[in-house]
Amino acid sequence: FSEQQFFKAMRATEELLDDLSIDRDMIQPKVERIDLKELVAQEIDQLQHRFQRKGQVIDAQLVGPIVINADPYWIKLLVAALLSNASKFSALGQPIGVRLSSDGTRACLQVIDKGVGMGPEDLAQVFVRYAMLSSRTTSGEAQGRSTLARAKKWAEAHDGSLQVSSNGPGEGCAFTLRLPLA
Repeated sequence: FSEQQFFKAMRATEELLDDLSIDRDMIQPKVERIDLKELVAQEIDQLQHRFQRKGQVIDAQLVGPIVINADPYWIKLLVAALLSNASKFSALGQPIGVRLSSDGTRACLQVIDKGVGMGPEDLAQVFVRYAMLSSRTTSGEAQGRSTLARAKKWAEAHDGSLQVSSNGPGEGCAFTLRLPLA
């Protein structure tokens, strides 16, 4: 009950800040050429402790190099958010898929889990800061309800997009990040 009250209060605060037109978005990205394949591989390595603790194996299919113009700090945070989220909402021993490809104009990173999944109501709110979703982490991990909302903003600040799909509760999720190539 207290968690619900907290998220309701935080959501009301977010709405008030929106009403007052107070900018809370990231600062202008410091853009440089980076190899997204290398960055994703580094973030997978950085989070190995999380995956090992839950017995999760990363099935990475990283085509590359894939060079983008982006701020490495914000893109690292974005990739880490997607990987952490997949781990949090996947059961012990479940694999997590990471796919990186390019269509010639955009890089496409997909993080695919076989976790708790989301129904239509949660899908509609997943990128809303402090939304109270019905899905729960699998091992009692903290739920940073604004992380994915911020990740979407970080993608958009780089002229990219972040989308999610799920076939419903118990069916896992796929988060898809698209960023323009350099």
